[in-house]
Amino acid sequence: MIVVIEAMPTTAFTIREFSRARPSDSERNKDKKFGTPCGKDAKYITMDNKLKTIILNKHNELRAEIARGMYGFPQAARMPTLAWHDELAKVSTYNARNCTLEHDKCRNTKEFRYAGQNLGIIWYRRYKYQPEDRVTDFIQQWFDEHKDCPKSYIDKFPAKHDGPLIGHFTQMNNDRVTMVGCSLVHYVTYPNGEETLNYYFVCNYSMANVIGGRVYTKGTTGSNCKTGQNPNFKGLCSSKEKVEPKP
Repeated sequence: MIVVIEAMPTTAFTIREFSRARPSDSERNKDKKFGTPCGKDAKYITMDNKLKTIILNKHNELRAEIARGMYGFPQAARMPTLAWHDELAKVSTYNARNCTLEHDKCRNTKEFRYAGQNLGIIWYRRYKYQPEDRVTDFIQQWFDEHKDCPKSYIDKFPAKHDGPLIGHFTQMNNDRVTMVGCSLVHYVTYPNGEETLNYYFVCNYSMANVIGGRVYTKGTTGSNCKTGQNPNFKGLCSSKEKVEPKP
């Protein structure tokens, strides 16, 4: 059995770049056909309520840990609870159907003009993995970038970072993010004639990493939550918390 997870460096933008961005460039491809790299057996994994809940819970559990100041990071004063957003999920399929580990130039929607994105591909052989196991692996791998993320980046996301990936971690712990929508594609490739099974996972977020901007506001856990804290995810603001998705 061989299992390999790959991740694409997360994009970050300046405010000027955001101002030039239009709703998703990928949306121009609306025929729902899979790209050539997907092969002939590609299929979307249905994002049913079970899978959505798994994705949300995993994100929120890890965000709550950061909000409480774990792993040596400062506590977060106002870290919202993430909720599912169908339009973000829809736009994420425009990337996922290409089966290519490459960010969209823009994945904005009419509601979210500063949308962010995390990507990952896992490939394996001789074992049938379940989608719910794969999505938690992807999210955990993104989060594990905290081991290489300088604490100073919390106050100011850098224009340049030399070293291991850290942008997936900062993306999923951005305190302007309140919504996420994801898609998952399963496809088969045959490198060197050997069958290889692949999952390509795309998550779009209501806010992106912004160069020079904060990841989250430091402060006593939940001290700036306007609606109280979430009893199910200690450290996060309640699910009623409204945060404007802009820098």
